[in-house]
Amino acid sequence: MSALDQPSTPIRVAAPDVPQEQAVIFVGATSVLMVIGSPDGKGGFDVIEHLDRPLPIARDIFRTGSVARSTVEQAATILRDYRLAVRDYGLSTSQVRLYNTNILLEASNHEIFLNRLQVTSGISPRLIDDGDMTRLVYQCARRMLVKDAKLSEANVFFTHIGPGNTRALHFTKGRLTGYSNYRLGIFRAREAVNTSEDEAPQSMAYLEEQIRGVVDHLAQDYSETRIDYHVAIGAEIQSVAPLLGNAKVGTIRLLESDLEKFAEKLSRLTPDELVRQLHVNYTGGEGIVAALQTNLALARRFGDDAVLVPDGDFQRDLLIELMTVSPQTAIFQDEVIQAAAEVGCKYKTDRKHADHVAMFAQQLFRELQHLHALEPKYELVLRVAATLHEVGMFVSPREHHKHSLYLLLNTELFGLSVADRTLVALLARYHRRYNPEPGHPHFADLSREERMIVFKLAALLRVADALDRSHAQRIRTIQLRPEGSRLFIQTRDVDDTTVEQIAINSKCDLFREIYGYEVILSKP
Repeated sequence: MSALDQPSTPIRVAAPDVPQEQAVIFVGATSVLMVIGSPDGKGGFDVIEHLDRPLPIARDIFRTGSVARSTVEQAATILRDYRLAVRDYGLSTSQVRLYNTNILLEASNHEIFLNRLQVTSGISPRLIDDGDMTRLVYQCARRMLVKDAKLSEANVFFTHIGPGNTRALHFTKGRLTGYSNYRLGIFRAREAVNTSEDEAPQSMAYLEEQIRGVVDHLAQDYSETRIDYHVAIGAEIQSVAPLLGNAKVGTIRLLESDLEKFAEKLSRLTPDELVRQLHVNYTGGEGIVAALQTNLALARRFGDDAVLVPDGDFQRDLLIELMTVSPQTAIFQDEVIQAAAEVGCKYKTDRKHADHVAMFAQQLFRELQHLHALEPKYELVLRVAATLHEVGMFVSPREHHKHSLYLLLNTELFGLSVADRTLVALLARYHRRYNPEPGHPHFADLSREERMIVFKLAALLRVADALDRSHAQRIRTIQLRPEGSRLFIQTRDVDDTTVEQIAINSKCDLFREIYGYEVILSKP
C-alpha cells in the first residue's frame, strides 16, 4: 500500500513521446488510486505514474450503511487533484476511465455519490460488480499458474479476502474445477465488532468469532477437494508478505506459524503504531489485522503449514488489468461455460439438450454477425443463456421460462457481471414464443440499446432451441444459406425435419421481425 500522495516506483518508464497514454482511476474500499500508462506493444501497459490517496469508503458503508458527507467531499477533492495530474500528462477525459468498488452498491446513497464523482471529474463512473471482481481474481490466479510450472500441474486452492466478500477458486492442472463466493470480508467482519471510532477492538477472539461460520462453510464446500497448495490473494496480505518471506517465481511462501505470530503482534498495536511500522495510511491500515486473521483462520481450517502469496501490489495490478481490458480468452470462456453447466446440473437440466442448443446458438451468432452487428462478448452471454435456458423446469414445467428468470437473477454465474447475468436471465425468459414487452419486469429497466440486444439474442436462441425440439439431438450439424428473404438451414443428418420446422414456425416470428428472414429447414 502506498503512503498518502506518494507514487510508487514505476514498473518501467515509457518514453515521453509514446502515444495513446491512458489513465484509470479506481475508487476502492480504502483509497482512490490512479495509474497512468502507455501501451507496451505486447497487449499490456507500462506504468508511468501510480498515485494512492486514502478514502474510508468501506468503513462508512459497513458501519453506517452509507457514504458519509465528509467522505463524499474528500473523494471530490481527490478527483480534482487527479484531474490536474492527468492534464499535466496531456490526457483528455476520453483517455481516462473511472471505476468504483463493488461494495459501493451496499451504500444507500451510492447513486448520489456516483453522480458527484461524475460532476467533479467529467467522466462517467462505472461500478465493478461481483462478477467483474471474480473475473479479475481469476485472471490473477491464471497468471500465477502460467508463471509457476509446479502450480500449473497441481491442485491449487485460491482464496481472495475482499472488503465485503470472500472468493474461492480451485484449479486442477490449470483448469477451474470449483468456484464459490461468500458474504464475509475484511471490513464486514471488522465493523461487526467495532461500535465506535474510540473502541475499535482488534481482538483476535472477536474477529475469529465473526469469520468462523463462513470459514466452516467454505471448508465444508471443499471438504472432498484435494488441495496441494493454498494461495492467498488480496491487497492486505500481499502488502505484508514481503516482511515475512522472499519471493521465488513470483510467489512468497508464508509459514502458518509466522503468519500467526505476525497477526498477534499487529493486533496489539495502536492505529498510530500500525501506521508507523507498516508505512501505510490510517485508512489502509484499518483492515490489515482482519485480513490476516481471516487468511489465518482459513489456513488453520484447511490444515495448511504454509500459504503462498503472489508477489506484487494487488491494487496496482488491478488497475493495470482494468486499463488493459484484454478480450476474454478462449480458456476463460470455456471456464464460464463449464461453470454454467454446473449450475444447470444443480437444477437438473437436460445437459445434452443444453449443450446442443448452445452449439447451434454459437454458430448462428458467428455466421450471422453481419446481421446482428453485436460485440463478440455477447456470444458468451448467448452461450450461457442457451446452457441455462431451462433451469426453471426445476421449479415447474408450467411457465418454466418465468421460473428461469427468477432463478438466474438470483444465482451468481461465474465470470459474468450483474448486467450480463440479467441479460442471460431475460434470454431464458424469452426463449419461448412470448415476446419482450416494455412493461415486463427487468426488461423495462434496460436502456433502448440493451433491449435491442435482448431482441437480437433471443431471436437466435429460439432458432437454436427449435433445432433440438425433440431433445434427441437428431440434427447434428447445420449450414446456413441466405437466399432472398429466406434463411435456409440445411441439415444433412435428418430426412424428416417436420417437428423442428413446426417449432421454428411457432416460435421464430421474432427472428423474422428482427432480421427480416423466414427460417426454412432444408436438405443440401
